[in-house]
Amino acid sequence: MAISENDRQVLNALAAAREQHNELADLVDFYHDLYQVQFEAKANVPEPQVTDKLAMRRQLESGSPQLTFERLGVEPGPFARLVDRVVDVLLRHNPGWEVAEKGRAAPELVALAQATFETGDTLATGKPDDHSEPDYPLTLAVGLALAPHLQRAAEALLPHLDLSLWAQGYCPVCGGRPDLALFEQTKGARRLLCSRCNSVWDYQRTGCPFCRSEEKQTYYLSKDGVYRLYVCPTCNRYLKTVDLREIQRPVFPVVERLLTAGMDLAARQQGYSG
Repeated sequence: MAISENDRQVLNALAAAREQHNELADLVDFYHDLYQVQFEAKANVPEPQVTDKLAMRRQLESGSPQLTFERLGVEPGPFARLVDRVVDVLLRHNPGWEVAEKGRAAPELVALAQATFETGDTLATGKPDDHSEPDYPLTLAVGLALAPHLQRAAEALLPHLDLSLWAQGYCPVCGGRPDLALFEQTKGARRLLCSRCNSVWDYQRTGCPFCRSEEKQTYYLSKDGVYRLYVCPTCNRYLKTVDLREIQRPVFPVVERLLTAGMDLAARQQGYSG
């Protein structure tokens, strides 16, 4: 099955971003190759069945994400092949890396994927740092190979969810944490982007979505007014934000996530975590 039109537009937007942001060429090249592999895989992942909408509503009302790992339908054989493709991308862009025991048994890789899913952690954002641990590239590849399954599930489930019932700072679909916020163009309401499945949902304009502190957050504004970096004095975490009211071009949040990589670096150098 061919990749979706939206995913094709994301790849085109990445290519355009490379022309406009030469300083991010390595990062954009890496993600263009990675997204190509992920989008092709996603096109062949079966959608989760939507059968009990009342149960879905109850989960929203109780603050419980929709997905369990079993519902993702990860098949060992295809998943192992996808992990190998992702490893190839990682090694191509990080030639100094080594992978311990590439080609591990498929059930072991699925078990590692389940452990990754259940932590609720971000799968990966930004270009990976150079880690010397032999297992690191494989562990990272498993998380990146899981992303197409999460994204496919999100695309299938979101149209059936009444997100007005959801007031949490974590994703209503997979439980992941946001790594980007958007101020919408009309009223400037804040929307959050899941770092794992790319779901987007509304969240209150003020307060920290990580610790829910209402203490006033500090933010740093880019020169053009498009980007803001919010930092929370309570939990010491940060959140990048794109003000869509200041942009006159098509915006793809997954691309903006990469174009703001400098904010990630600056925040982490100051001791904040994403």
